[in-house]
Formats: sequence, structure tokens, C-alpha cells
Amino acid sequence: RYYPERAAIAPDGARLTFRELHDRVGGIAAALSRHGFRSGDRLALLLPNGPEYIELVYACAWLGVTSVPLNIRLSAVEIDRVLADANPRGLVRHSSLPVPKTELSWHLVLDKEPWETGNESHPTPLYDPEAILALIYTSGTTGRPKGVMLTHANILTNANNFNYWMRYREGGVYLHAAPIFHIADFPAMFALPVFGVCQTTIPKFSPQIFCETVERERVSHTVLVPTMINLLTQSPEAKKYDLSSLEVLA
Repeated sequence: RYYPERAAIAPDGARLTFRELHDRVGGIAAALSRHGFRSGDRLALLLPNGPEYIELVYACAWLGVTSVPLNIRLSAVEIDRVLADANPRGLVRHSSLPVPKTELSWHLVLDKEPWETGNESHPTPLYDPEAILALIYTSGTTGRPKGVMLTHANILTNANNFNYWMRYREGGVYLHAAPIFHIADFPAMFALPVFGVCQTTIPKFSPQIFCETVERERVSHTVLVPTMINLLTQSPEAKKYDLSSLEVLA
């Protein structure tokens, strides 16, 4: 509404405006509706970081469908355990990742079967602060992973708090370098449009890919976990890149 012509997301070096992203997400929501997804259903996501991941989470939120982001570092057996616990109606996955054995009523291999977004009208967005937006599983360091429920109200509060934490400015560029399936990064995708920030992603972190992306996209904000920061400070490659655009590293 505020930034319709500003860059919203950067897939494969291109740029989608907020208006174009809104229409695309509405089309994906319509496609999910066509496949029978309704408010309260769950959809598991086994995907590397990418713009299509963000679009899919937005489309689920639009419909009131609960996203279940899966840790892409888990084995197929571990993924099956999470699927058995979450009991999703469907799964969207990438062909490069482990294939779970759990039988679901619907699944899509996103890199092989892109969305068929026709000209049908967009579904009516769900507005329910207590609806479960995402079921995010813990890392399971002291036992098996447990699903943590995040409501729409939780995410809205998080988006508000982000401004105090990272002090976004209008028109910045945010890099999803930490995995989107993790709570450290997941809520950022909802805070960023509030400030008209463009989002970009890398599928897997390495110091070189991170630095190349910051230099190319003029990234201003990102979230990294301490291990990633450690790798950056120890990398001789990092000194070769222009990282001057980076204003805030949380």
C-alpha cells in the first residue's frame, strides 16, 4: 500500500516491486486454494532459502494456512518424525533435499513443478490474530524437536519489535543469510515490508557467497548466528569485498 513501485524482492538478479509481489502471492494463495487448502490446514516446507520460500509463507498467511518450515539439515528419518508430529496436509519441497517417506495427501517439488498461477481472483485474506501462522520446530538439542506455535499476533508484535532491535530505515536491503526455517530469521520477512525494504536471499551460507551478495545487492541489514560471524572474521576473502553498505548486523 505504501511502497507499490519500490523493489520488494530480488529473485535471480531481477527485481519484483511490492505491487508485483502482492499479485504473485495472491496467485499462489489462489493455487493453494485450488488444491483444497483452507484456513487451519498445515503445509510443510522443505526448501533452501529463496524468494519462492518467502512468497509461499506469505501465501499461507494470506489463507490462514499454517506454515511448517522444516530444517533442511535433518535426515529423511528425522524429517519423517517431524511430519508425523505436525501432521500437515501437504508438503512443498526442493529436489536437492532428502525425500521423506511420509505419505501426504498432496505434495509439490517446487523446482520441478512451478506454480500455475492463472488469472483467477485472489482469495479473501484471513484476518485472525489468534490463527497459527507458523509451527516452527526447535533444534532438538535436548530431545526430539518440538513444534512451537506462532500466531499472527505474535508475528505482528515481532515486526513492531524489530524496529527497536535493528532500527530499519525505509528502502534498505535485507539479506536472508541465516536459514529462513529458523526463528532467528523467519519473522524478518514480515517486518521488512513495513519499511519498504527489499529482500534478497542466499541458499546456503559461506563467507564468499555472503560477501559477494552484500557487495552486489548493497545489503544494509542482516541477521547472522555467531558461527557465521566467526567464519567471516576468520576469512581472508572477506577483505576483498566492499561491505560498506552493511549498516546493521544482528
